[in-house]
Amino acid sequence: MTDRPSSPARLRRIVRLTMAEGRGGEARLALLELRKATLPEPGCAEFEFFQSLADERAFVLIEDFADEAALALHMEQPHTRAFFALGLLQSAEPVAKEWLA
Repeated sequence: MTDRPSSPARLRRIVRLTMAEGRGGEARLALLELRKATLPEPGCAEFEFFQSLADERAFVLIEDFADEAALALHMEQPHTRAFFALGLLQSAEPVAKEWLA
């Protein structure tokens, strides 16, 4: 067994998003705008979302940032704050890593 070089600390999360009733279409458009503004951020490697075919309110977000500092910077960006100010998000629940194994 060989030792693998340690990889830099990355913050990769999968998050289940539930949007407010009747606002799934609006949420999709807002997430598209958020994605467009987020991808060029320093430290952002991936920011992708998927909408459920069975429930327009249900989304899965996959986000990959260089580290906690990059995520914290993302959360303070005007485009991120503007998304939350829309009041679309009802809940956000990270998917447990154990579930993915």
